[in-house]
Amino acid sequence: MQKPEEKRRGTRIEPLALADIRLFIQGVARELINISDNGLGIRIDSPTGFHLGQRLDDLRLEMEGHTQQLHGAIAHITRTITGSVLGIRLKLNSIEEYRFVADLKKRCIDKAQDQ
Repeated sequence: MQKPEEKRRGTRIEPLALADIRLFIQGVARELINISDNGLGIRIDSPTGFHLGQRLDDLRLEMEGHTQQLHGAIAHITRTITGSVLGIRLKLNSIEEYRFVADLKKRCIDKAQDQ
């Protein structure tokens, strides 16, 4: 049986297990908390300055010396007790972008299985 988020999004979300992944939104470092085939989950202190549907043309992921510039849009903003989570739907424009995200997700899965 699928979890509700799997039915809605059609992909499985993997928790991030790598400490060396860095994410920048508009040049500001953010905490990446999960990844799926189509998007990223980011923890933020406050949703101020972000809005549903907002285009993000300055996303940068860095992993083990590799950097990839990405584009996306805010798909949801969820408030939590400790802050908020931004759900970002990625717009992958090239095979390089797709491969980078797929490799990142695979590394997260492998790392989680090793623990």
